[in-house]
This record gives sequence, C-alpha cells and structure tokens, in this order.
Amino acid sequence: MSRNFSRSITAFYFRSRGLALVELMISLVLGLVIISAVTGIMLSNMQGFRTTRGLSQVQDAARVGFELLARDIRQAGNVPCGNDIPVVNVLNDAQGDPDDVPWEYDFNNAFIGFDGDTSLEGVNNQIQNTESIVMLSGAASDIYVSDYPINNNGASFTIDTASGGPTGLADGEILMICNEKQATIFQLTQSGNSGNSGNSGNSGNGGGGNSGENVVVNTGGSTSPGNCSKGLGPVIPGNNSSQPCDTNGNAGPFDKNAVIASLSSVAWYIGDNGRPDEGGRSLYMARLGTNSGDAVLRRIEIASGVTDLNFRFRLIDTADFVDADTITAANRWADVNAVEVSMSLLSQDQNISTSDAENGRLERSFTSVVAIRSHSL
Repeated sequence: MSRNFSRSITAFYFRSRGLALVELMISLVLGLVIISAVTGIMLSNMQGFRTTRGLSQVQDAARVGFELLARDIRQAGNVPCGNDIPVVNVLNDAQGDPDDVPWEYDFNNAFIGFDGDTSLEGVNNQIQNTESIVMLSGAASDIYVSDYPINNNGASFTIDTASGGPTGLADGEILMICNEKQATIFQLTQSGNSGNSGNSGNSGNGGGGNSGENVVVNTGGSTSPGNCSKGLGPVIPGNNSSQPCDTNGNAGPFDKNAVIASLSSVAWYIGDNGRPDEGGRSLYMARLGTNSGDAVLRRIEIASGVTDLNFRFRLIDTADFVDADTITAANRWADVNAVEVSMSLLSQDQNISTSDAENGRLERSFTSVVAIRSHSL
C-alpha cells in the first residue's frame, strides 16, 4: 500500500515540476529562429514587391513616353495634301527674320532638335543641360471646304464635315488649309455659329446636305498671334516694317473640297515636376492650343521618373547617327529621316536598388529608332 502511494507521489512530482532552465532556453532559441525566418521571408517578399513595382513604374513610363513621342516624330513635317507642295504662313509671328519665328509657328523647321546648351522657348520648367525636340505637322480630320468664293481676299468661306457633325473648331485655333497646289497656315478669327443642321440644300461635294459653317480669317488684334493678311494665298509684302505683308493679300489656289487641318506643334523635353520625393523629373510635352481666342502653349506631364533624353539623327545620305550640333552646323534638318531616342528613367520608390546612387532608386535606360514618314529613307 505504501509502495503504491510512493509511486503516485513520484509521478505527480515529475508531472508538475515545469520546464528546466535549459529546456526554456532551447524553446526560446527555437522560437527566435522561427520568428527570424518568418520575418526574413516577409521582408524579402516586401522588397521583391517594391522592386517589381519600381520596375513596373519604369517600364510603364518608358512605354508611354516612347509610344507618344514616336507618334509625333513619325508625323513631323506632314502635310495632309502632300509633302511636296509649298507651305505659306500668314501668321504675324511668322513674318520677318526667320531666326525670330517662335518654334510653334515655324513650319520651315517642322522638325528640329536642340542640344543641352539650348533652352526651349515658351516653357519655364525645363531642366538645364537636357536636350529637346520640336515637331510640327498638319493633323487632318474630316473637315473640308464646301464653298470658297472666287477672289476671296476677305477669307470668309464655308466648311463642312464628312461625318455631318459640327466641326468643333474654336476662335483662335491655328489651322492649315491645303489642296494639291498649296498649304497655308492661318489663325481662325471667327468660327461658324450656324452649325451643321444636315437638313438644308447641298452646300458642296460630299457634304451630305449640310448647311455648313461660315468661318472668317481676318487681321487685327482680336486673336493672338493674329494674321498679317486676310487672304490665304502667297504672302504679298507690305509697305513698311510695321506692316510686313499686304492686309488684303490674295485668295490663293483654294476651292471646294480643300482640306482643313489643325496645326500640330509639339515639343518634348525633361522638366521639373515639383515632386523632389519622387526624383523631381518627368517627361513633358508642350503642345499648341487655344485659350479665349489666343494661341497658347500647354504644358503636359507625360511620364514621371524620366530623368534624361538624348537624341541622335540620321541624314538621308548617311548610315550614321549624329548629334544635333552636327545637323545644325550643316543646316540639314530637312534631310533628317530617322531619330535615335535614348531615355533614362528612375523608379519613384527609394531604397530598392543595390546601388547607393539616386537614393537607391531603380535605374534603367532604353533606346529606340523612329523613322520620319514625310522624309524618304
């Protein structure tokens, strides 16, 4: 009896004595190892996610930047009615010394690049010592001339759309009218107010029975930069420096079915986006638009994280790509038929790269070659 009682006490003692110090230390160490492993896996996954997100940011910015920039490069110098016809420019700011013509109106330099030593006029946030590129073209739509009076020195004529809808043009827009003989750049003084009703008589070939919109091209100060001539034909010199071209001008070779296109004037550059925590640089496009009847440059941020742009150009009679200074020195921008675009980018997130440069941001560079369609290869 006593022996059984002793065994019960001994068993109870071993069951209730708890953990020894060594056992407790071993348990703590094993727990720390497991926690460290789990923490390491979690941190590794977080770093992998941030790296993947940074790489995605860089790739998305490069894709958008290259796609939109390449579109403008391909269209540079394009005239909807043919690239071998003369282009007349009756805008006030396009008269006088060719070197003083603002780039957004200068179709004689419809494609031109600037090195890092030349600042792009009309923008105030360009990063110093970065390159830029300018492109002008006629962006055709379905707008056409349905009635153009003979000897139309007053330049009041009627336009329609092939679709039968309104033209959507506004006072002050910079436009191009062209046919197989000539193209003319002008500013629309007054857009049509009647609209396209679609229920009146035939107003021109292919107009679908629209009433059309009567538009006016005039001189004066109602719009900026304004026109130096009412006529859309070749510029007739004026009497003095304050009147660089004849006010009435001449009608030019236009008639029914002449094409109306918007003048697309764009410049691409690297600008300060005002967000230093993201790197502070973005790819920008300056585009010609209108505001209350005046032509203005609108600054558009295209892609954040683009830190630099570099351009090299190929001439039609060479195989090598050269920089902007070489083309400018030879005065051969009209002979450039392809552009090599190099774009450097940084991720917005910091501390995701093994490099200490740029606060650990992920850095990538991409290069692509784009052909200019209006210039023969």
